[in-house]
Amino acid sequence: MPRLSRARVAENQEAIEGAALRVFTRQGYHGTTVREIADAAGVSMGNLYNYYAGKEELFAAVVHRYETKMEALRRRALAKVENCFDPEQLTRMAEVIRDIVYKNPDYWRLMYIDVIEFGSKHFAPEFRSLARNIEKRLGSKLKASTQRGSWTGIDPALAFTSIYLQFVTYFLVEKLFGGKQHLGMTDDRAVAQLIKLMTEGLWHDRHTQFGAKESDRHEAKTQCTSA
Repeated sequence: MPRLSRARVAENQEAIEGAALRVFTRQGYHGTTVREIADAAGVSMGNLYNYYAGKEELFAAVVHRYETKMEALRRRALAKVENCFDPEQLTRMAEVIRDIVYKNPDYWRLMYIDVIEFGSKHFAPEFRSLARNIEKRLGSKLKASTQRGSWTGIDPALAFTSIYLQFVTYFLVEKLFGGKQHLGMTDDRAVAQLIKLMTEGLWHDRHTQFGAKESDRHEAKTQCTSA
């Protein structure tokens, strides 16, 4: 039997993993057999085992292939961010994240399968280093962004990662869970409101709001003492 070229091997693996993804996301990991994957890929079981030692190795390969794709998309989402907490730039980032979520629903389905059937064995490493990886991708931009205006002192990597995850969560609920404007408004308005909340907080002048209350309490206490 002639030895296959690397290009042909890669092509065959892509076809098998694509078929496996379709079956896994429809039936789950434990509900899927190797034979069903082989049939979906149009290969024999013997040929499939030439590439993968077993079903879990194939599942891990599918996760790795999709994660590689998603990493490139995440980089794209962050590529044009300069001022990390600027509302206009966050709005553009939200639009890119919406596109990523809506065009790759199987990635998220695969993640849920991993959570339910493997305890997030294959996806956990990405989440454990999420804030650190985002900080590396943005580099000095995060620090520079906190030097504009008044900064709260919250860790900038934590703050930005929280915003990023909020957008992902919002669009996941809309796409995978059929949210249908689950915050009671259009996507554009919801994103604008979330950005306002995350960059300004609930109060325009937090110090004044709470400072005034403290002064009122002090004045009332003084009056009572004098009386």
